[in-house]
Amino acid sequence: MQAAVNTTTVGAHPHPTKSSFLRPSPPCRVYFHASPRPNLRAIAMASKSQLQDQLIITRPDDWHLHLREGGVLEAVVPHSARHFGRAIIMPNLKPPVTTTARAVEYREEIMRALPPGSSFEPLMTLYLTDNTSPEEIKLARKSGIIFAVKLYPAGATTNSQDGVTDIFGKCLPVLEEMVRQEMPLLVHGEVTDPHVDTFDREKVFIDKILAPLVQKLPQLKIVMEHITTMDAVNFIESCEEGHVAATVTPQHLLLNRNALFQGGLQPHNYCLPVLKRETHRQAIVSAVTNGSRRYFLGTDSAPHDKRNKECSCGCAGIYSAPVALSLYVKAGALDKLEAFTSFNGPDFYGLPRNTSKIILRKNAWKVPATYKHSSGEIVPMFNGSTLEWLPSDQPKE
Repeated sequence: MQAAVNTTTVGAHPHPTKSSFLRPSPPCRVYFHASPRPNLRAIAMASKSQLQDQLIITRPDDWHLHLREGGVLEAVVPHSARHFGRAIIMPNLKPPVTTTARAVEYREEIMRALPPGSSFEPLMTLYLTDNTSPEEIKLARKSGIIFAVKLYPAGATTNSQDGVTDIFGKCLPVLEEMVRQEMPLLVHGEVTDPHVDTFDREKVFIDKILAPLVQKLPQLKIVMEHITTMDAVNFIESCEEGHVAATVTPQHLLLNRNALFQGGLQPHNYCLPVLKRETHRQAIVSAVTNGSRRYFLGTDSAPHDKRNKECSCGCAGIYSAPVALSLYVKAGALDKLEAFTSFNGPDFYGLPRNTSKIILRKNAWKVPATYKHSSGEIVPMFNGSTLEWLPSDQPKE
């Protein structure tokens, strides 16, 4: 007997079970065609090797995406639209998207930039400020296009200068209205106190802001974005399932803080929250693969022009959209992939799972050095590297 096609259809079970994310698990389904003279040795070797040449999964969504505006938007949105069905769009433009009316306009800009025939759906968000009103939250819910509100502590990251300065003193009425409207709060979980060590800012945010917020408003749905520490994992696990969840980026799954300095300073591996120690990375890997529904894909893909990354005061952000799926597969545990990429996110947001499929083939490809836009170029994550898995739009019939 000879193995005809080494194909794995991922997702026979809706939620993953515990397995190492760094060691691929056995394929869910392998098909064989019988020959007149069975070759038992070949069968045993095929079983032992556990070959997987392609994966078919439900089309994923990206629950944390930056698309920017203008020429950059036009250059980057096709990369996300090719493989993702939907994406939560971040509102930290200049000026930020603080009103429902502006979110509607921004969505129209995104739709105009999509490739012809694309079914990609941008899920819009509002940028929370000290002056956001409960009435704006009501308008956002009625709009049908806004699915969350983003909390940026003022000064925490790119274009966050208009963010919140006192969440309990100035934003509590808005948060209470969000509970009534079932509108999730998306959190950039870092304090901005200059006296707090950069590598400790996530932990301090959890202790001083996030834990008290969950205690005060236990029915508020919260997503802690781009978690980076064991402290975040422990906190997420301590909360009631269905109310507090987290997104995980490819960089925080695959890289630790050594990646910032190997071979010299690496500005294209600089993001916020910054990469952490290897022990924290391992905790995130374990969290993603323990069968919990609390974690889902959020690339935090954040394009910046090469000139603004490679300068004396470089911007924070890693552009991962073109390579994200290849990198999530690179991490392994292939039978756990679909729940993380395609099920847990829509389940948390109360949205239907996608019905279309995509295929990922074991086919080496080289990441381009840069992607051009109207006035410059953007360097993608793992630029110039060869990746093992290549996503395609649809499986063969």
